[in-house]
Amino acid sequence: MASIVDDPNGRRRILFVGSESKRRTIRLGKIDRKSAESICRHVEALQSAKTNGQPVARDTASWLTSIGDALHKKLATVGLIEHRESRQVGAFLAGYLEYTLPGQQ
Repeated sequence: MASIVDDPNGRRRILFVGSESKRRTIRLGKIDRKSAESICRHVEALQSAKTNGQPVARDTASWLTSIGDALHKKLATVGLIEHRESRQVGAFLAGYLEYTLPGQQ
């Protein structure tokens, strides 16, 4: 179960207990209540899927593809999802060169 906490100056955060029974926080910043509730519902779905070893619901999976990198990173930091791989060409080329020519850079 996740809950929304209202902080001063209109900031909001989501609190939940992770799979290792540790309290986790996702800071959303200044966001309206309706958007925070939507994010909270998806966090609960991700938490439930992870705890029960089930696949993520289709609407939550679709939502994950549409969120920005900042929120995705916050969800990954608390262990709900995996980190995204870099989409930058420079990082891809560096990894490719390291794979094909190990130790020759």
